[in-house]
Amino acid sequence: MELQNKSAYYLKLGNKYLGLNNVELAIKNYLLALNEDSENPLIYHNLGVCYLLKNDSKSALEYFKKCIESGFKTEETYYYYLKTLFDCGNYNECLKIEVNEKFFIDMSLIKIKAAMKINKYDYAKNIVENLKINGFSSQELNLMEKIINLKNI
Repeated sequence: MELQNKSAYYLKLGNKYLGLNNVELAIKNYLLALNEDSENPLIYHNLGVCYLLKNDSKSALEYFKKCIESGFKTEETYYYYLKTLFDCGNYNECLKIEVNEKFFIDMSLIKIKAAMKINKYDYAKNIVENLKINGFSSQELNLMEKIINLKNI
């Protein structure tokens, strides 16, 4: 079997196992695919997703970073990358990630939390105001705004 075909086979098998919620076998097959084709960014993305599902943010972050470095820059990948940066405590890095249209609200909320964690309340307040201008409102956002306003006194 040709390298590319072998890699595609393991990738498809990993996708099947992931679809069946068998994360361990999905990881095993994605790693086999990666062994055959380390240039395929989709494999890195899928491994990142698997490690997110296992609540292993450190490993997930590593794979999402490699995925982006390999040129795979989907909105979903950036969302997961931001989420894992936050989960790993890389709050300053979170603020460098641009929010995208598909995950605008979720990414904005993560960035607000990251800014608050590192006492950048003015930065957080700007994001809150941007969300409100765009018509978003929630209990979570209102609570964040109250906290920011208390800290900015």
